[in-house]
Amino acid sequence: MLRLTVLVALFGLAACGGSGSAPAASAPAPASEAQRRDPNLITRAEIDQATWANNAFDLVQRLRPAFLRIGGPTNWSGAAQTPLVRLNEQELGDHGALRQIAVGAIEEIRFYSAPDATAKFGGTRGRPVIAVKSR
Repeated sequence: MLRLTVLVALFGLAACGGSGSAPAASAPAPASEAQRRDPNLITRAEIDQATWANNAFDLVQRLRPAFLRIGGPTNWSGAAQTPLVRLNEQELGDHGALRQIAVGAIEEIRFYSAPDATAKFGGTRGRPVIAVKSR
């Protein structure tokens, strides 16, 4: 492992060493898509690339499955609190309502944790929200 580290360091120094030419533009290397993406947002660009998706549920299930994972508090009966779905600020129901929203109609999908959802929308009964904004 130490040899590998030394070799990488030496290679890096050699690459920086000079041939006497002007330094290359110092633009930062682009971050990978996974590093740049917001874990709480599915963007229009991602939606456009998802040719395999039929509805919003397909998108969420594959691109941000954490939106659908339920953790934390349960309701009075002990059942897990599933996320509410809102389309353009109107509540549609639980996460199954995502199946009713066609991919072509979606501009973005954003996840709000239970506290954030309550602060933004009020009346979420302590549940997270998956907010869909249409085109």
